[in-house]
Amino acid sequence: MTFAKRLICLVLFLGVVLGMFGCRKALFPKNKQRNQFEAYNTMRYGPQITEQPDLFGLPEPALRERLGNKE
Repeated sequence: MTFAKRLICLVLFLGVVLGMFGCRKALFPKNKQRNQFEAYNTMRYGPQITEQPDLFGLPEPALRERLGNKE
C-alpha cells in the first residue's frame, strides 16, 4: 500500500472510533423539557404520564393519556 492509502485508512479508522466513543452525554436528559411547548404543557396540565402497565404488568406507552383531550 502506498503512504496515501495508509493515511486515508488510518484517518477513517480514527474517525469511526472517535464517532463511536465520543458521544457519551445524552442529548435530551429525562428530567428536562425538550422544547417550550413541553414546558408549557407541564406547567398547565402537570407532569405527563409516559408509561402504564398492561394486563400482564409490563410497561407500555400511555398513548390514550398523552394524545387525549386535555380539557
